[in-house]
Amino acid sequence: MPNPPATALCVFVLALASVSAWPAPPPIAAFARRGDMEGVAISPDGRFISWLSAQGDRRVVLVHDRSVKNSVKALLSSGDKDFDVTWCSWANKDRLLCGLSANVREADLVYTITRLVAINADGSKMKVLMQNSSAGGSQFQDKILDWTAADPDTVLIAAQGSEFMLSDPTMEVAGTNVHEFPSVFELNVYNGKLRLRLHDHGPIRSFVTDAHGNVRIGSGVSGLDYLYFAKLDGDSSWRQLVKFEAFSRADHSLIPIAVGRQPNTMYAMGSSDGRDALWEIDLTDQVAPQLVFSHSQVDVDGPLFERDGRMIGVFYELDRPFIHYTDPHAQLVMDAVNKSLPGTFNTMEDSTPDEKMYVIRAMSDVDEGTYYVLDTTAGRMERLGSTYPELVPQSLAHMRSVAFAARDGTRIPGYLTVPPGAKAEHLPLIVMPHGGPIARDSWRFDFLLQFLVSRGYAVLQMNFRGSGGFGDDWYWAAHQDWGGLTYDDITDGARWAVKEGIADPQRMCIVGWSFGGYAALLGAVRNSDLYRCSVSIAGVSDLAELEFDARKFVGGEIARKQIGTDSAKLKADSPRRHAETVNIPLLMIHGDRDANVEVDQSQMMAKALGRANKPYEFILIKGATHFMWRASERETLLTAVEKFLATNLGPGVASP
Repeated sequence: MPNPPATALCVFVLALASVSAWPAPPPIAAFARRGDMEGVAISPDGRFISWLSAQGDRRVVLVHDRSVKNSVKALLSSGDKDFDVTWCSWANKDRLLCGLSANVREADLVYTITRLVAINADGSKMKVLMQNSSAGGSQFQDKILDWTAADPDTVLIAAQGSEFMLSDPTMEVAGTNVHEFPSVFELNVYNGKLRLRLHDHGPIRSFVTDAHGNVRIGSGVSGLDYLYFAKLDGDSSWRQLVKFEAFSRADHSLIPIAVGRQPNTMYAMGSSDGRDALWEIDLTDQVAPQLVFSHSQVDVDGPLFERDGRMIGVFYELDRPFIHYTDPHAQLVMDAVNKSLPGTFNTMEDSTPDEKMYVIRAMSDVDEGTYYVLDTTAGRMERLGSTYPELVPQSLAHMRSVAFAARDGTRIPGYLTVPPGAKAEHLPLIVMPHGGPIARDSWRFDFLLQFLVSRGYAVLQMNFRGSGGFGDDWYWAAHQDWGGLTYDDITDGARWAVKEGIADPQRMCIVGWSFGGYAALLGAVRNSDLYRCSVSIAGVSDLAELEFDARKFVGGEIARKQIGTDSAKLKADSPRRHAETVNIPLLMIHGDRDANVEVDQSQMMAKALGRANKPYEFILIKGATHFMWRASERETLLTAVEKFLATNLGPGVASP
């Protein structure tokens, strides 16, 4: 169908509610709770809106029939401690698909499994798809590759098929000997029947389709090598495009991520002046690669897709996130949205196939997400709701971009967040390094950050060397050096805050999650002179143990290369090996179903501290994953952190 005219996009109507200034700090439950509105999706005809909401620890799938005023219906709910609903999207105008996930334990191994559920918009005919099919043994069963608009009764899905299914596509009974690598199946969303569309082809584990239901890109891992494959338009065989060794700085490969605008072209990520950039490549090698978009300061990040598989843009981040749109119509729509919603980072979350209606998400450092339905034909934008309605953005704290000089003079970017109304002077300060470490802190809402600031503590975050997004040199400067240059940058940030008069030197604590938890443990080991306490959430205490655990999973060799294999350095940089040097109170919190950082990392640290007779507290949250998604888990976390900080740093500053 034709695109709507540009003039229809210029008259959005928004109703903005007035809010009183500086209410009392919200209770712990307001930060710990699951979101009221997340994962919003629209049906192809625009009639139904679905989203994930919360009832305590449960995730509930809600559907609003836009043809009936004030009509909201609960379709299904996750269990308290088992499978959790993680996403939902519309297969057709009446049928909703939802992915569920759970972390399971087998002996000493914790890993994630997923399932797929289908249900009609009126709540009828719910069915767990694939569970009893020939791909029922697949670990991941919710990897939708294509929504096959031409056939609304089916979707394309990647799953590990059995011998029976792969030898005879008509078989519908469960087989044995599930293949290691996934195949592509056509899945009927009503009866769950599968039809083989593409046989497995090791080492491919991930696929990308074009806008017409054809699989065109495949990628996988073999040992230390990443491999990427593609199919020419209309071709049935794979051709290898790229093979390169992980963490090989000399490699300058162009990695395909999406099918291009012209036949036999693809979008690819590759280096431009030492930073990741977006390219367009010709699979027939008749035209040299063309640079589509790059940025002089940062890497270009991941692609943004429409439902039909078209790539419409790519992300990148400076001190705030941005999107470069490769699709002119998407750019037109979002230009109008951004004029109507200034001050927030706005994204297309979903749309109808005719691109007349969109789900828009507006987010910021004080708003996890406020959702709207944009009707381009009527020129209106209807507000649906927000993720955390109790957390009024005007009462939360804004993140300020800062930069400080490391000991070698390198400028390290970061963020400083202070309690609303407080001056950045002589404040109790939380140093909060991010996880990863190949990740980065961003201008976005973070429940832990906002909770800490609401309790009167300033928070300093830094994108230390080794962080992702800042180019090759930034990353390689700290490669395999978690306890060296990366940790030095964190320490230099803390000392900068003291030197600038921002932090009270007698009231500073280091708090981190995952890799940040590792840094917090290292802070307790090395810098008891700088910090008054340390909090490690799901943190790493022993790098050699982490390197050993990585071998249990696909890509383990790559993880080992990231961490490093120098046994002497791994020991020197492992907090558990130096527990006797800890002289400040230490709080550790970990879930026993953590598939990212095994819980024994905290358990081993606790034992080492106990043997050394050092002050610590360890809280084990049963059933919790690495991210501690459930409200009860986060309430346990925040309650413990609040009490610990009050005891060791004293009360925070009060907001006016």
